[in-house]
Amino acid sequence: MARSGQDIIEFGITLLREHTGDVSADVAEAFKLAGVKQSELTLAALKSPFGGDKYFKPAQLSVTAMNYPDSEAPPDFSCVEPGEDEHGLTALEKYGSFVATNANESVPVCHLFKTAAAIQDCLLADGDSEKPFLLVSADFSGIQDTVYTISSKGALKTLRARSFMLELLTEHIVYEILHSCQAERHAIIYSGGGGFSLLLPNRAGVVTAIEGYREVLNRWALQEFSGKFFIALDATPCSAASLESEEDFTALRQSQSESLDKLKRQKFLKQLDELFTSTMPKQLTARTECQITRRDDLLPEKMRDREKGTFMSSVPHERRDDDCYTWLSESCFHQFRLGDKLIDAKKVYRYEEKPDKDGYLTFKGFDDQDVYYSIDENEQKGALAWQINSWETSSPTVLYAQYVRKHKHLSPYAQGIELEAIRADGRKVESSEEIKNDTATFAGLASSSCGADLIGALRMDVDDMGNKFSKIGSLPELSVKSRMLNLFFKVYLNEICSGNLGEEDKPTDIVGKNYQNRENGEKGRNVSVVYAGGDDLFILGAWDETAELAFDIQRCFARFTGGLIDSEKKGCGISGGLTLHQPKFPLYQMAQKSGEAEHVAKSDKDTIYGDIEKNRIALFYDDSKYQRRLKMKTPERYRYMLSMTWSLSGAFLIPLMKTYRECGSLKSQDGRQVLEIEKFTYQTIEKWFAVIEKYQESYMLYLPTMARVMKQVEDNKNMDADLFEKLISYLYTHEESKKNWISHLHIALNWLSFLRRTK
Repeated sequence: MARSGQDIIEFGITLLREHTGDVSADVAEAFKLAGVKQSELTLAALKSPFGGDKYFKPAQLSVTAMNYPDSEAPPDFSCVEPGEDEHGLTALEKYGSFVATNANESVPVCHLFKTAAAIQDCLLADGDSEKPFLLVSADFSGIQDTVYTISSKGALKTLRARSFMLELLTEHIVYEILHSCQAERHAIIYSGGGGFSLLLPNRAGVVTAIEGYREVLNRWALQEFSGKFFIALDATPCSAASLESEEDFTALRQSQSESLDKLKRQKFLKQLDELFTSTMPKQLTARTECQITRRDDLLPEKMRDREKGTFMSSVPHERRDDDCYTWLSESCFHQFRLGDKLIDAKKVYRYEEKPDKDGYLTFKGFDDQDVYYSIDENEQKGALAWQINSWETSSPTVLYAQYVRKHKHLSPYAQGIELEAIRADGRKVESSEEIKNDTATFAGLASSSCGADLIGALRMDVDDMGNKFSKIGSLPELSVKSRMLNLFFKVYLNEICSGNLGEEDKPTDIVGKNYQNRENGEKGRNVSVVYAGGDDLFILGAWDETAELAFDIQRCFARFTGGLIDSEKKGCGISGGLTLHQPKFPLYQMAQKSGEAEHVAKSDKDTIYGDIEKNRIALFYDDSKYQRRLKMKTPERYRYMLSMTWSLSGAFLIPLMKTYRECGSLKSQDGRQVLEIEKFTYQTIEKWFAVIEKYQESYMLYLPTMARVMKQVEDNKNMDADLFEKLISYLYTHEESKKNWISHLHIALNWLSFLRRTK
């Protein structure tokens, strides 16, 4: 009897234990289609799949130990040997993600063997003989409109829950399709970042069934998200030749991508009557509509009070507008209750019947019946479970960027500000002890900043990822690159936010907050991850800590991808945008403005005639800066840069900011942290801004003005000679390599100005 895909998974476990193994004749075809040409397999060091000549150290998957490729190929594989009682796909992922084979040193054992297993199941199935494979792919449309367009009431808590909902929706749809098509989890090619791909047997009726499920999902999505969210789902039959040839596989994926795009252009085609039927709102006042999504089309029996859980239908009409009620839709109510549970979540459970507690998510199953998911503290017997960021049991694993600050993590001053803001929002709270495990609010995060009490909104995205992925020529390559990016953005990102960058690398720390050992004993930054997955992220937090975090993420990402960030064919660059906002600024506009900043970083260039150079960061971007630059003539326009390359940031911006830090000391004013400059005056900062304007108008004629300003700094009695020499090397130089620094000087001066603000 021919071996199944599950047997191939166990073959992978055996290879990890014994370091060598032979491909038997009955699975040779599956391995051939997965790119394996030899019959004898041996373990080998894993070369970075993003290009270059660096190798990962053999290691088990870990949520705390970050693994970066090094320059040498390590020969010892003893640490990736599974125990005798460890079997299955989860064990293969745990031990086989950072070690390769002699067949392809850029593909880990895990992704090679699970791809071969999926292919084998298709070959053995009683399906179409000419096209035995079915490539099933999904692409979610409208993620940003679904996640970000909510009000600021309970924003971070609800926002994270909505983000998690979409992560879990992906897992739910995958499970429903696999279960209904009698396929195993090794059929998952990739999952995350707003989509997935599966390789299933092309049995009769499967395509029709998947198309039917697509309609079920989008009817639910239309009702739940009012047309903002759409699920494009396509099933394309294919032959063995389409998987074996790189050219044919690329063409297959391109064809399916076009099918998905067509579905998105024709979304809700079968629900047009419902979309264009005019209806009166069910909630007639601003007080009774959902205070998070602003939906007014829900009946009172579908609306609940945020704090008490009371249904609106149980409250008399004349009292529903009372200030004591904060009405939310049924789904938003459960998301709000779920938000705090996500911080320390270990497992998520699936139920066929509605849970008897608050804080669950509801999706549609293959049969159009409701299915429920909940996070529970205790093990639920008989319930299907997924473990979050763990490979300790045989349960499937869900990766999720769950880093968030709690109320108790904040300083006493920030806790007090947050407590006042919560009470002002109508919530009755006696003390900080009651909310110590609650998600920190915008008010708490903003007041944790040094200087100005502002929120930093950070968006980052890998450059040209769509173009890079469109050129992938094999299933194993698609699987490993997708999983590696998810590992970075959903697992390693948690550690980066915690101040753990791996090995001896230290987090960026301008004013000396000491993120690895803060005064209150809580490590990490005062930020919360809203969304991270695929190749992008959205983070909100104390403005200064969010700005520093951007540089840590880029450094770690460059290391993780092998450091190759400037080649079109190798490696990955990453661009980002950071904007600053008042705590009460609408959340959706924070997302929009930081997205605009990210776009500026991706489309900017440093020279008049040069090509656009990505791999940049746009710090402290706002509309006024953009409008100012637009008004400038073309040559002068590039003397006022809205973004800079990461390499320039490392050579100029960060060292200059650390030098500015040496010119002052961190003071506490009524519990707030403020940087007090002692070596020069505030007027000096204003003069530096004036020098920038002079440079933009007169180019090199700014140098005499800068010389006069620097002379005044040197004459300050508090300025010592060594510090002045360091400062002048960044602000007044004729070196050709540094000539363009003044075009970016306003970014550093803005940073400094915000650090020294007293409110």
